[in-house]
Amino acid sequence: MNDQNIDQLSGEEMEDMLMEFFGKGGTFKDLKNMSEDAMEAIYSVAYNLYQGGKYEEAQKVFQFLCFYDHFNRKYFLGLGACQQMQKQFESAIEIFTFALVLDEHDPRPMIYIGDCHLAMGDKTKARQSYESAIEWASESSEYDDEKQRAAEMLNNLTDSEESE
Repeated sequence: MNDQNIDQLSGEEMEDMLMEFFGKGGTFKDLKNMSEDAMEAIYSVAYNLYQGGKYEEAQKVFQFLCFYDHFNRKYFLGLGACQQMQKQFESAIEIFTFALVLDEHDPRPMIYIGDCHLAMGDKTKARQSYESAIEWASESSEYDDEKQRAAEMLNNLTDSEESE
């Protein structure tokens, strides 16, 4: 935002200024002048909490990160993973879907969506999710491991359906 004295702005002018700022891709991180190093340090805290099985605490930190930088996909992947581990599958699916919007070429969110559907017992949606992930992953060798995992999940689904 520019250096204009914010205290002298009317509510409407402030709203217009903020809408323009966010409309041009600004984030609260930018607004508060938070450095990438600071954000990465906070991410490390969230990641360590998650790795330690403290999903509720990690979720709060990931929510903070998502609020301050709503364009960083890894923050949303972390938030969704926390929700998934707490069996909040519907919420996790919503968060992973947002992560898809941030990078439609990354198949990981779709795999995690498939995992959530599978955990909720919806094998049809899980299958569709894994198939979509494989399709997206086939475009890049960067995601070979994810493609293999999705294929294994599909095979497991097929095997379980055949044994029923």
